[in-house]
Amino acid sequence: MKIKRIKKDTKSASVGIFVPAGSAFESEKERGLAHFIEHMLFKGTKKRTYKDIAADIDKLGGVINAFTSTEYTGFYVKVLKDYIPKAFDVLADIITDSVIDENELEKEKGVIIEEINMTNDNPDDAVYEAFLENAIPTSFGKPILGTKEHIIAYTREDLLKFLGKFYKPEEMIVSAVGGGVDEFDFDVGKEFFFNEYFQSKPKTELRFEFKSGIDVIERDIAQTNVVMGCELFSVYDDRKYAASLLNSSFGATMSSRLFQSIREEKSLCYSIYSSVKLYSKGGMFLIFAATSNDRVQHLIDGIRLEIEKLKKYGLTKEELENAKTNFNGGYALSLESSYSVMVKQAIDTILYGDYVSEDYIMDKINRVTLEDIQQVIDLIDLNKFHITCLGNIRSINW
Repeated sequence: MKIKRIKKDTKSASVGIFVPAGSAFESEKERGLAHFIEHMLFKGTKKRTYKDIAADIDKLGGVINAFTSTEYTGFYVKVLKDYIPKAFDVLADIITDSVIDENELEKEKGVIIEEINMTNDNPDDAVYEAFLENAIPTSFGKPILGTKEHIIAYTREDLLKFLGKFYKPEEMIVSAVGGGVDEFDFDVGKEFFFNEYFQSKPKTELRFEFKSGIDVIERDIAQTNVVMGCELFSVYDDRKYAASLLNSSFGATMSSRLFQSIREEKSLCYSIYSSVKLYSKGGMFLIFAATSNDRVQHLIDGIRLEIEKLKKYGLTKEELENAKTNFNGGYALSLESSYSVMVKQAIDTILYGDYVSEDYIMDKINRVTLEDIQQVIDLIDLNKFHITCLGNIRSINW
C-alpha cells in the first residue's frame, strides 16, 4: 500500500484510502458493484456497528464519507489533526474488517434503488447518464449506480469476489494532507476480511470508444435538458493543458463565449457551460444546457454558431491570457482545501505514480500557445458530435 503525505500548517487534516477501481472496471455482470461496495463498507465491522462508525467520527466533530467514480473509489475522513489516529482507525476498520452482513445488504439494496430513482427523476442527471450510455459503447459509458435489476440480484458472495478482484493492498493509496500527517504511520495492516477471495489475475483491460448521434428522450417537463459533445484524448495527453484553457474561455466561466452569447445576449437559457472530461483511455469535450421546450432548436443553433465561430477564428491572445489567469487563480484557491489536495494526491498517484506539483502544472499552463489551442479546436468536429436531449420535444436538427 502506497502512503502519500503532504504536511500543511493547518489545524485539520484530510485522509483517504483510494482503490483504483470504479465502474469502468466492471463487467456486464458486475454493473454497480463498485458503488454497492462503497455503501456496504459503512454498514458495520467486527467491532463497530454502522451506528458506531458514524458516532465515532461525529463525536470528533469530523466528517467521514466516500465516493465512487469511473476509475477509482475513495473513502475519507476530515478531522482536527489531534484526532487523526482515532479517525484513521475507523477508516482502516471499514476497509479491512467489514462484515458485509446479509441483512444489511438486503436493506441497502433499497437505499441504492432510491438513489437510482433520484437520479432518474433529476433531468440534469438523467440526460447525462443517457448521453454517456449512448455516446460511449464501452464500460466508460455505463452508470456508476448500476441498474435496479443488477442491484436486486447481487449476493454477499458477489461483493466479496469483486473485493478480492480489485481491492488489492498493493494497489491501494493512502493519501494524507494537513497538519500532523507526518507524525502518523497510516498502517492498515495486511489482513483483510476478504483475503480468501484475492485473485491474482489482471484487471479488466479498459477501452474507450465514442460515437456520434442524436437521442431525444421524451419527458413531460417544462424544460429540455441538453448534453452534447465530441471525442478528445486521454488524461495522459499533454494537450489537456490547452484543452483546459480553451474550455475556460469558451464555456466554463461567466465571461465565456457560451455564457455571454447564449444566456446574456440571447436570453435562451439560465444555465449553460462546457466541460472537458478526460479518462485514462480517452476523453470528451462537453456542453450542458437547458431551456424551455419551444426554444430548444434556437438554443442548439446558437451553440453550433459559437462552435463554428471558434473553429473559424480561434481564440484571441487576450482570451488566452485571461484563461491562464483564471486557471492559475482558481487552481491556487483549490489548493487551500486539504480535502481537494488529498484527492488530487491520490488520483495523481493512481494515474502517474506520484503527486504532480502545482509548479509543474502552472508552468505547463503558462507555456500554452495559441497554436496549442488551435490543435484542440481542430479536434472539435461538428460532424462527430453526439447530442442527447431530454424533455417534451420530438426531434432536433443539428
